[in-house]
Amino acid sequence: MCRKFDTAVSADLLVSLLDPDNKGFCDFDTFCKNFKAVSTVRREARLRHWHRTFGLGVAGNVAGHMEQAGEADAPAEGAAEADKPAGIFTFFAPHPHTPDATDNEVLEMTEQFPVTNAVIDFPQVGGNVQVEPEMGLYVDIVYAKDGQSVERLVPRRIAAFNDCSLRELKGSSKLTEKKNWGFGSKGISVQTIRLNTISKGTFVDQLVLTSYIKRADQIHQYSVSAPARNYLLFHDELLDWIVEQINHQKNEGKFLPIFPDLLASDYPTSMWVAVGAGEYTDWGAKHFLLPQDETVVLIYDEVKHPNGPDLSTIEDLFGDIHRDRTMDGIIALHQTFV
Repeated sequence: MCRKFDTAVSADLLVSLLDPDNKGFCDFDTFCKNFKAVSTVRREARLRHWHRTFGLGVAGNVAGHMEQAGEADAPAEGAAEADKPAGIFTFFAPHPHTPDATDNEVLEMTEQFPVTNAVIDFPQVGGNVQVEPEMGLYVDIVYAKDGQSVERLVPRRIAAFNDCSLRELKGSSKLTEKKNWGFGSKGISVQTIRLNTISKGTFVDQLVLTSYIKRADQIHQYSVSAPARNYLLFHDELLDWIVEQINHQKNEGKFLPIFPDLLASDYPTSMWVAVGAGEYTDWGAKHFLLPQDETVVLIYDEVKHPNGPDLSTIEDLFGDIHRDRTMDGIIALHQTFV
């Protein structure tokens, strides 16, 4: 576990707590008694990976998704069908907390680190919770020399991402307000795919996103299988559009300006971008999430899996069997609502 989370320095400490008599194993009672230490190591490792890393989401990058989610604005009469996403939103802004920060500044929702890889903490406010299965794209941020804009984004990794969202939140008018209710409101896979380009015709065109929900003993497909190449915007054009939105998006409708968040976060050097959720299946559109539901969001290589993952593979992923599936052409995120 420590090696997977790039925190091998913590291994000796955990061993001393979990196996104090050097027996070479840990019994279940001892593990439960010391689970807080295990959880702390995992959480600190995640925070370290997100050091100076911003969280950004793309809304409406699949035709029809925002309508399904109840987040679409009424179209103007005679308006053409959208050929670009609706906008972008912040889901995590790592604002540096100076000694003179006010309580309100410290407790600002987008400053709370929301990402886990095993659970979703069911929200205590709001309602109609939905998984938003997305591809997460990790990019380096290159700023203009004068520091007054973003110049470009450089892609580095892809992960399976759960941009879990509230569909009902009293008094909410902005999309970002429904995206982060504190720790445990988002998810990202431990496994990632390294890359240095998302240009058209490269490996990313083979990637397909899908998701499943397990309720009781029944597994339901939650979203329609969606090739990355079918996003309204993808490839280099998506990165260029995101840069334009970061620099120029205004406080209009459901969206807020983004660049001021980057400034307040002291110029983060990297960013995870949730590039857009796909369409829900009939079951997914009709069922909101409940405590004890489980979700699997996965990305697969359609060259290696031309018919998608089979039921046995999906069951294995819900059982956390064979988690390291990158070599098999699958990366996945499994979370339980608690």
